[in-house]
Amino acid sequence: MKAELQTFLDSGTSFEGKISFTGSVRIDGHFRGTANADGTLIVGETGTIDAKLDVRCLIVRGSVVGEVTAKERVEVGPQGRLDDRAGRRRGVRL
Repeated sequence: MKAELQTFLDSGTSFEGKISFTGSVRIDGHFRGTANADGTLIVGETGTIDAKLDVRCLIVRGSVVGEVTAKERVEVGPQGRLDDRAGRRRGVRL
């Protein structure tokens, strides 16, 4: 079952701070800060994240740098880049 997208930050958008959510959030812009979620964070092809992430699932098509904790799985697409400083990922698929 595919989760319904609840929030979308388009390319050209920049956000700094803390985000908490359930469901699915897609970021195609830039996010810096912390994210806590019982949901899925999707980083689109133009998305860049520099953050501490604690999420259920992470899908990376863009760039993620920071501390990543994923409770269920991490997917890194062919153009995706993940620089995980914490190393607490499960179910990584490249």
